[in-house]
Amino acid sequence: MKRSKTQAERLLDLDRRLRNGESPNCTSFAAEWEISTKTAQRDFDFLRDRMGAPLEYDALKRGYFYSEPTFMMPAVQLNEGELVALLIGSKALEQFQGTPMAEKLTAVFDKLSALLPDNITVRPEELFTRFSFTAPPAMPISSKVWTAVVQALETRQMIEIQYRNWSGEKTARVAPVHLANLQGDWYLFVQYDGFDNFRQLALARIQTVKLLSKKADIVGSFDPKKELSNTFSRFAGDNKAFQVTVQFHSEIAVSVLERQWHPEQKVKNLKGGGVEISFEAKGDIEIKRWVMAYGRYAKVKSPKWLKDDIAEEVRAMLGNAGSRK
Repeated sequence: MKRSKTQAERLLDLDRRLRNGESPNCTSFAAEWEISTKTAQRDFDFLRDRMGAPLEYDALKRGYFYSEPTFMMPAVQLNEGELVALLIGSKALEQFQGTPMAEKLTAVFDKLSALLPDNITVRPEELFTRFSFTAPPAMPISSKVWTAVVQALETRQMIEIQYRNWSGEKTARVAPVHLANLQGDWYLFVQYDGFDNFRQLALARIQTVKLLSKKADIVGSFDPKKELSNTFSRFAGDNKAFQVTVQFHSEIAVSVLERQWHPEQKVKNLKGGGVEISFEAKGDIEIKRWVMAYGRYAKVKSPKWLKDDIAEEVRAMLGNAGSRK
């Protein structure tokens, strides 16, 4: 039994057999790959008509052969820059280890590698000594949960989930709407049964998924571009967006401007070398953590409630620092 039933791999195997002097026919090839004889015939036709193979039938051997033994299937043509990009991309997959996507993505790169010409001028082992990839580990996701969620999205089915959050585990019936990767972690946007708004759930916090026979009857329309437009960090929930303005001291102004914190951010240079960044976004908790990460070098100008929240948080931290066991 073969590992894959994709046409690309079948064609590679068929080409190898023909170049080795074998005489495969539709019946034997179909049995080997566990496909129908009609599918096998389409593979032979594709090899001859689309790939230009000099494929002919030998009645005595009851199989096909190459009338021109020097024929080679066209290889994927990559220049050195494209090959480097391919190799770096395969290396970057390491940060997805432990997620259900890793195996599928690795298989894609393996298939592309199998189609490359034999003579490669770039040494992967040398290339990877000059490039490295580090990223915060993604929250682990159950393969069963991933598979069930993707199936429900494709078939538009309701699901019953057991979800873990700060208050414990809860069971709910939801209509899955959209799956998004936000800064390395996967989030599922859903509509709870009986409600008309959309909620954001961390996929890693879903413990179990049960596919229901009921079709997902979604109220309203979900626009991913619109919903994610005001995302700050990983939060893109149903809260209303608010205007944020933060001023940064001149000592860290350069490092702050090295990153784009929001696609719609506006930057204003201040006297003394400082900078002011403003944008509209959701996610008060994540914005508060972002500001506090810069300590005394960041100052909230608006909104006032965010400034008050941070002041209260600092007072609580001072209280913890001064307390004794």
